[in-house]
Amino acid sequence: MSGLTRTSHLPESRRNMIDNKLILHETEFWTWSLFPNQSYLGRVQLTLRRECNGSLANVTDEEWNDLRGGIKVIERTVSGLFQPDRFNYQQLGNVWNQVHVHAIPRYERFRNWQGVAFLDRKWGDHPLPEPPSPIGELETLKLADLMRAAIGEALA
Repeated sequence: MSGLTRTSHLPESRRNMIDNKLILHETEFWTWSLFPNQSYLGRVQLTLRRECNGSLANVTDEEWNDLRGGIKVIERTVSGLFQPDRFNYQQLGNVWNQVHVHAIPRYERFRNWQGVAFLDRKWGDHPLPEPPSPIGELETLKLADLMRAAIGEALA
């Protein structure tokens, strides 16, 4: 997503990993952003706002509770928009050490959004390696706008 802008208000280790235009919501502890590769329609990344490398075991009780609350909102929002059949969660840290969690909606059957068919080709299996995204940058930004509005409604 070469045309997107990177965050500058974040710690150095996070600046090149989250695009400002894909940020959906921020809590006291977490930044919720649309994952650039939307091979799994509605995939979101929740990133700890303070510098913290390693494992979820390193988050505080307050951060953990906030993460759980965020997961509930994301599940409710994505379910309302796309009706996934289940969610997978991953915290790997192999590419980027900063503590972050992937919320990956999974679909037994294809979903259609904006005239594009999203097919979960790995249904019933591990989601990685992820297939290529079926949408480009402009559609991803439209999806971010849709999800940002839906999250705002869910939190109102």
